[in-house]
Amino acid sequence: MKLSRFYQTSPMNIGEELELSPENHRHAVLVLRLKKAEPLILFNGDGGEYHASLTLVDKRNSKALIESYDPVDRESPLNICLALAMIKPDKMDFAIQKATELGVHSIQPLYTQRSVIKIKANRLEKKMQHWRGIIIAACEQSGRTAIPSLSPPIELDMYLNESKYHGITLLPGDHPKLSALKRPNLEKGVALYIGPEGGFTDKEEALMEKHDLMAINMGDRILRAETAAIAGITSCQMLWGDM
Repeated sequence: MKLSRFYQTSPMNIGEELELSPENHRHAVLVLRLKKAEPLILFNGDGGEYHASLTLVDKRNSKALIESYDPVDRESPLNICLALAMIKPDKMDFAIQKATELGVHSIQPLYTQRSVIKIKANRLEKKMQHWRGIIIAACEQSGRTAIPSLSPPIELDMYLNESKYHGITLLPGDHPKLSALKRPNLEKGVALYIGPEGGFTDKEEALMEKHDLMAINMGDRILRAETAAIAGITSCQMLWGDM
């Protein structure tokens, strides 16, 4: 039987009882209909996971007893940052969800010249909370034991100036295949740059080349941004990660 997993930020110690967060309580009790004494798994993003059982269940709150710790590590050895241009909200949500499931370590939204979405300052925190919720839910579902970091959107040129990753970008045209690239420095990690609807402009492509990003070709077909993100991450994981 597959046990339900919940991300809980509070410290956990074997033999101690803790109160589930309001979000976890609603999901466990009101959505999944878990009952007293039923088992579940908790994790706090620090590595490993805790096996627990519900000791209190009512309409307003619930508690769980921490019974054991499993030091399982399901994180990829390849540090991948998805540097994704801002795309339409539903496509952005989808890309963030799948990138998390595929094991990225961090996500950096980018503003590019052809980005169709610009988030107003007074709505940024709400949007960030929304994306964090997607990331946490994807970690709960996929069995991850660490939560990928999420940074606020930044202009492409600014991120290029500050990024320390080995940069790779997916572009149409006469570029080498990913398999032709040399194995990157795993300690440095890989930043995978994905353009918006309409792609990067010629000026942006020249700027990325100036910053030594490696342009690769994923075939003769034109991929949507969210598809390119999935294909790029999967390919990196197959070559250098844990797939």
